[in-house]
Amino acid sequence: MVCLTPELPPAVILAGGLGTRLRPLVSDRPKAMAEVAGKPFLVHQLQWLHTNRVRSVILCVGYRGEQIIDYLGDGSRFGLMLTYSWEYSPLGTAGALAQALDLLPEEFLVVNGDTYTALPLRPLWEAHHSRAALATLAVAPARDSDAVGSIELDSDCRVVSFREKRPGARLVSMGIYATSRELIEAISTDRPCSLENDVFPHASGLYAYLSDALFIDIGTPAGYLAADLYLRRLEL
Repeated sequence: MVCLTPELPPAVILAGGLGTRLRPLVSDRPKAMAEVAGKPFLVHQLQWLHTNRVRSVILCVGYRGEQIIDYLGDGSRFGLMLTYSWEYSPLGTAGALAQALDLLPEEFLVVNGDTYTALPLRPLWEAHHSRAALATLAVAPARDSDAVGSIELDSDCRVVSFREKRPGARLVSMGIYATSRELIEAISTDRPCSLENDVFPHASGLYAYLSDALFIDIGTPAGYLAADLYLRRLEL
C-alpha cells in the first residue's frame, strides 16, 4: 500500500511588484515572468511548490499581471489550482496579502515572486506548527557582503529584531513564510505596506526556521543572471 505525504496548505505568491531593479534586463513583462533557463520564472516556482505537495496557489498580481494570467491560466497543466488577486495600484507585500484576504484560507504559505530556492517546505510548516507561531520566516545565513536587512534571533529561534540594510548581515530572510489570516486581518489596504518593514517588526509570536538551502533573489540583474546560470546547469 502506497502512503502519500499529506498535501501542504495553499501558497500565496507575491508577484505584483514593478521590478524596477531588473529593468536594465527585463522591461516588457513583470519580473516574475522574466525568462530564466528557458521558461518564465514563475513556472520554476510552481514546479517547486508542486514537488513540495502544494496543490493550490493564490497569485497576487499587479504590474502587467494580465501576462501572468494569460500564460498560467487555471494552473491545471502544472497540476495546480490557481486563483488570482489584483493590485490595481502597488500595495507592497503586506498590502497585497490584505487585498487577497477573501481568498486566503486560515493557514497558508507565502512566497516572494522573485525568490528561487531549493528549500523543502514541510519542515518549515512543521516547525511553524510545533511553536504555535503567528508567523515563521525561512531564514538563511547571508552568503555575501552586500548591504541587506538582517534578522536577530534568540536561542529558541524567536525573532527579536529586524535591522536595517547594511554590510555584514549574518542571517537574512529567504522571502518564504508560514502564517495565518490572524496576521493579515489587521493590515490596511489604504497605503502600501511591507511585511518585513511595517508588519513583522511590530508583531509578536514570530519565529525563524533556519536553513542552509540555496536561495537566489532574481529581482536584481546579478541575482537574475545567477539564477539563470544555476538552473541551466541543473538541466544539463
